[in-house]
Amino acid sequence: MSNIYAALEIGTTRTVLAVGEAETGGRLKVTSHASIPSSGIRKSQILNITQAATSIKSVLKEIEKHEADGGHSLTIGNAFLVVSGQHVKIDSYQGSTPVAGAKVRDDDLVEAMRSSRGWTLPKDRELLDIVDQTYTLDSLGGIASPKGMSGRILKLDTLHIHADLNRINDAKTAASEAHLEIREPLFAATCAADAVLTDHERRNGALVLDIGGGSTGYAAYADGYLMHAGVLGVGGDHVTNDIAHAFQTTQAQAEEMKIKDASALIRLQSEGDARVKVPGASALMESRSISRHALDTVVNARLREQFSIIRERLEELDLMHRLHTGIVITGGGAAMRGIDTLIQRELGMPVHVGIPIHVDGLAEERHPESFAAVAGALMYAHRNYEQKSLFQTIFGGLLK
Repeated sequence: MSNIYAALEIGTTRTVLAVGEAETGGRLKVTSHASIPSSGIRKSQILNITQAATSIKSVLKEIEKHEADGGHSLTIGNAFLVVSGQHVKIDSYQGSTPVAGAKVRDDDLVEAMRSSRGWTLPKDRELLDIVDQTYTLDSLGGIASPKGMSGRILKLDTLHIHADLNRINDAKTAASEAHLEIREPLFAATCAADAVLTDHERRNGALVLDIGGGSTGYAAYADGYLMHAGVLGVGGDHVTNDIAHAFQTTQAQAEEMKIKDASALIRLQSEGDARVKVPGASALMESRSISRHALDTVVNARLREQFSIIRERLEELDLMHRLHTGIVITGGGAAMRGIDTLIQRELGMPVHVGIPIHVDGLAEERHPESFAAVAGALMYAHRNYEQKSLFQTIFGGLLK
């Protein structure tokens, strides 16, 4: 029986669960996926455990129903957790070891890696990933493979990605109340990058922007490895809040206007559709209208600020000139009208929407880019747990 994996994302605006199965030849297929509006979440953090657990139960039921409709019975016992939010931090750390002989050998590489894992993680943090970058041999840096080279001191640069332990524990508690065990937490932005980037983009430089409801994660790649990553505590919910405040609407009204009418670009007013209808808060309340130009202006201001901050961070690290293939956008926010053009203007490089290319099963999805992070988490599970069975699966009562 093929191995089956699950990935869970408890986002600000929606809770997502996806199931993947290894196909013949080693490729992964997303066999089921479901998403529902989240409850009890704000700015990518759980504020109400019970409500979050209810959301998780709902997506579990959706998956089970989908499998039942296909004649299968699937019990999901655990899942990998996709983590986003401003509480995710990235620290650089350099491991170091003396070269035992005249030239670098395998043992030296092992010692450099062991030393690079020596960074002490604060007690209130949970490690999500350690990413190896390049080696330095004496004063020569940027080495991809130092084996056989001569030198005295070998160093390995790494990135340590970690999150607030309490926030991870809250997610585990909510999942546990839904009878789902969290297998391992993973960083959303790098998961999304794994799903959408080609080898060419990794080598020649690319920036992945994973735009969610409560935050935007980013991951910059060049020369085949992760150069830098981070999270900006601004997402689609902040745009909704701005609309609600500017036009004195409810959150639900503002969200509907954002999805149906708003644009990241300020469009020219044209006769006939220069105004946007604001739906009534209830069936008994009359609707009104606002200027479409004014709506776009509010949205544009928030998004321009968001992407200018990311640009400043990359410029501080002297990374902008290394992103030769441009920017790939993923997450639910990637579907906003005009956002690709706005990002291209603000960051000055080509932009395209990131469709998961390393997994099958999402081709019919209307917005596959919104499933990039969970698709990448499934890929991680497949790579690292290929020989382990994570779930008890019953197909037609034949297998137990």
